[in-house]
Amino acid sequence: MAGTGSLRDKHKSRRRAQLLVLGKELFVRQGYAATSMQAIAEAAEVGVATVYNYFGGKGRLLAEILREDFAGLYRRGDALLAEPPADPVRGVLALIKLYQRFEGNWQAKHLLAAVLGPGLAADPALDEVAREAERQVKDQLAALLTHYQQAGRVRREVNIRDAAMVLFYVFNQHFIEYVTGQSTDFARMKAVMNRQLRFIVTAIQA
Repeated sequence: MAGTGSLRDKHKSRRRAQLLVLGKELFVRQGYAATSMQAIAEAAEVGVATVYNYFGGKGRLLAEILREDFAGLYRRGDALLAEPPADPVRGVLALIKLYQRFEGNWQAKHLLAAVLGPGLAADPALDEVAREAERQVKDQLAALLTHYQQAGRVRREVNIRDAAMVLFYVFNQHFIEYVTGQSTDFARMKAVMNRQLRFIVTAIQA
């Protein structure tokens, strides 16, 4: 009996992974709004009820795709925090660079547009992912700045949470403008963002 249960669990795990892969391919190619649960089911050669049984809805499916992708970035950010560059400017830019590379330098605009930020997402499940991402990035920025403050590289009177919030909002504003098409040149957008981030960090250095 235990063996039967184990095989069933493995089958469910493989099916779930397959749906995540196929769902992401369709979301990237067609966009969130244009991709139906029926299309995902047909790509996986299963009934649409099966897709709903695994994820409950399209928003939750994309949320799980993004959550797994973000988890990899969070781990890389934590690794950087474990051994940060000596210079605060280099450290902040290195951390932000990890998130600038998300989904191929933000090229999967159809996918990313569905989860722009808290209150802007197309679905409550996606809004939750956006809030998680905002919290994680702010926390990592705050942890990095705290390290530099304790090392005497950031002024003691600087409020770390406020500084992390300002840095995040600069990053997030450029993300929103690029994904929504207000900014179309990634290299130029990245250069402007980095210049602004460098200005902020330089201003709070000891």
